[in-house]
Amino acid sequence: MKQTFKVEGMTCASCAQTVEKALGKAEGVKEAVVNLTTEEATLTYNDQALSFDQVQSIVQSSGYDLVKEDSSSWVPLTNASMVQTYAIDGMTCASCAQTVEQAVNRLSEVKQAAVNLATEQMQVVWDSSDVIDPDLIQNTVDQAGYEAALVLSANDRYEQSQAKKEAKLKEEKTRLMWMAVFTIPLFILTMGPMLGMPLPSIIDMHHNFVNNALLQLALTIPVIWLARGIFVRGFKTLLNGHPNMDTLVAIGTSAAFIQGLVMTFLMATGRVVPEGHPDLYFESAAVILTLITLGNYMEELAKGKTSAAIKNLMDLTPDEARRVNADGSVEMVPVELIQLGDLIQVRPGESLPVDGEIVTGQSSIDESMLTGESMPVEKNVGDNVTGASINKTGSFTYKATKIGQDTLLAQIVQMVQDAQGSKAPIAKLADVISSYFVPIVIILAILSGLMWYFIIGESLPFALNIFISVLIIACPCALGLATPTAIMVGTGNAAQKGILFKSGVALENTHHADAILLDKTGTITQGQPTVNDFVVVDGLDEIEALRLVASAESVSEHPLGEAIVNYATNEKQLSLLAVDSFDSITGQGIVAVIGDKTVKVGNQKLMQGVNHFDQTATQQAEAFAQAAKTPMYFAIDDNYAGIVTVSDPIKETSFSAVQQLKAMGLEVIMITGDNRFTAEKIAEQAGIDRVFSEVMPEDKADMVIKLQNEGKHVIMVGDGINDAPALAQADIGMAIGSGTDIAMESADTVLMHDNLEDVVTAIDLSNKTIRNIKQNLFWAFAYNVIGIPIAMGLLHLFFNGPLLNPMFAALAMSLSSVSVLMNALRLRNA
Repeated sequence: MKQTFKVEGMTCASCAQTVEKALGKAEGVKEAVVNLTTEEATLTYNDQALSFDQVQSIVQSSGYDLVKEDSSSWVPLTNASMVQTYAIDGMTCASCAQTVEQAVNRLSEVKQAAVNLATEQMQVVWDSSDVIDPDLIQNTVDQAGYEAALVLSANDRYEQSQAKKEAKLKEEKTRLMWMAVFTIPLFILTMGPMLGMPLPSIIDMHHNFVNNALLQLALTIPVIWLARGIFVRGFKTLLNGHPNMDTLVAIGTSAAFIQGLVMTFLMATGRVVPEGHPDLYFESAAVILTLITLGNYMEELAKGKTSAAIKNLMDLTPDEARRVNADGSVEMVPVELIQLGDLIQVRPGESLPVDGEIVTGQSSIDESMLTGESMPVEKNVGDNVTGASINKTGSFTYKATKIGQDTLLAQIVQMVQDAQGSKAPIAKLADVISSYFVPIVIILAILSGLMWYFIIGESLPFALNIFISVLIIACPCALGLATPTAIMVGTGNAAQKGILFKSGVALENTHHADAILLDKTGTITQGQPTVNDFVVVDGLDEIEALRLVASAESVSEHPLGEAIVNYATNEKQLSLLAVDSFDSITGQGIVAVIGDKTVKVGNQKLMQGVNHFDQTATQQAEAFAQAAKTPMYFAIDDNYAGIVTVSDPIKETSFSAVQQLKAMGLEVIMITGDNRFTAEKIAEQAGIDRVFSEVMPEDKADMVIKLQNEGKHVIMVGDGINDAPALAQADIGMAIGSGTDIAMESADTVLMHDNLEDVVTAIDLSNKTIRNIKQNLFWAFAYNVIGIPIAMGLLHLFFNGPLLNPMFAALAMSLSSVSVLMNALRLRNA
């Protein structure tokens, strides 16, 4: 099974890498991915071999805390829906369902409870948002002899996550303010005299250095206490052998505090009498901790903005729906109460709450959020409508066919959340470095401090300054944020443009593509073929021949056959005949028996052995094909009878999209089952130079392999069932959103807008996201490559340059992480 858990206490790339490694080694775990930005661990594992308690124990032994997203971690929300869904385990019959339902309905806090035995779920409507208590439901169901688990919708999970983040931000802000209350006076006390700021003689370091030192100590202790979480996490991970960023800060500030404590004791006992400014590092410890806390607060603020795209998608769906009851009355109900089959009334200007099918009325609907089509689409009885689209003109009633997590919008949100929680291959570089980074920094800090004290002969305070600066300047946090933040913002922006990357791998691999294979029908062309010519041999009744051919094709599901049926029934107003038997011959065509007639419709292979089929027929077919028409031969009673041609014009945007793809340096190739002449004509119209024609559906994947064997990184774009194997085989499969479910399931990326130009946008977004990640990684690496040698005092040693003050090191470290986040947020406007 695959499950996502919240991991608390992670602060840097080293933390995430430690947790990921520990979980990855556990028995029964197939894959473990830890995302620092979302603070989540996604596990693919055998739940029979590994329990939640064992997973939690593994994470805790690494120095962190794991929280399962269930009712035990429920955070009451100010705007929480009063409707909740629970999964009920243990029910076997209608009596079980009734027992659970009655038990919960007896609760005074519950307005209504309904149990569905088929889905094994219970829907609870609370009396008010103030009394929502999942534990109450679980205990009640438990007493009835069953088990209940809260099922959180994507919206609930997001809202709960945001509530936790807001609570964490509020707590961090309060802590920061109290730390500032003590740190600012401490800073003035130590640095004020250097800036010409007079102090009362009783606390002035030159007149009464003991009082000054004791006051510094008194102001530092509350700051240490307020930042105790850094010390707990830092030393815990150090003892576990997995040091992280908190470890560096904890060691450095502890050294500064202990040095100040020892010096204060020596001065208070008269063993040390300083000359001039006493060598104390209390203010360094306090300022460093305050700046680190400020940096963490700023990081959390910036992280919150990375998930804005998810919120924008969720806001498209209304909170309430106008439900039509059995007696014809209409009532406003929360969307969560809508059941399959319910009738919903929609008025002009309203958003549709769920997916469904119109039963009465008609209207024009704005589906731009799904299709990208700016013009409203006319909808009539029997047409499907999608939740979150906007009704523009008329009123209508429709039947709910997909609700909750099954709606198209919910699936989009889930897909985006999965992509944002995934890891791109480029992140491996940061993972490898972060696993060695912190131990190396600790070693460098110790060696540089010892070198300055023992070899070069500087004072102990000087060496301590070097030691602390090296520890504080190093920032694995920026490394950890470099990739996931860019992926979160990039995939969120893509989703708002109707491009759904299913994972970070898909996002990165798109960037590597150098060849793109485009299916013809429905991808380059409109996918709605129409009949152009219906030619019969001399002496044959054209109308009767058309009736026979259309009747035969009426049993076929091929889009070309559908075009013939539409032509016969709609344009020629013909009634069709009953088909007695039907056979579809793969790669050739169809054979049908209609009364006493045998009808064959297909290609040249099917015509082998048919009377009177000669070179004249093939020449005529070639002429049609060269005009971008697809010819199909037909025979009646094994006598060649004529040709029907069908054309599928290219989309208006196909040519410009192909030109843009070529400008990006991609080789554009068309693949189709159509004959060579028609395929080449369509390719010419679309501006495509290389064509794979007359390719059987089962051979499309082989053509992808052929290109891969040429050393190409292939994107396959398609929309049909027969494209699914090729979509899965390609390095990146892109499914046109108007295509089949199986095509979209097989693809790595889904293009919701049915527009080939979205392929260009997807590749462009991938390029920009990867470029952003590389920028983040470069600056994270460059920051440490430049900062650590300066902190070690190399400028001072070789060029008599300045030393790096630990307080400035702390500020620089915090700003480096924030700068990475801000750079990633630029992708929102890409």
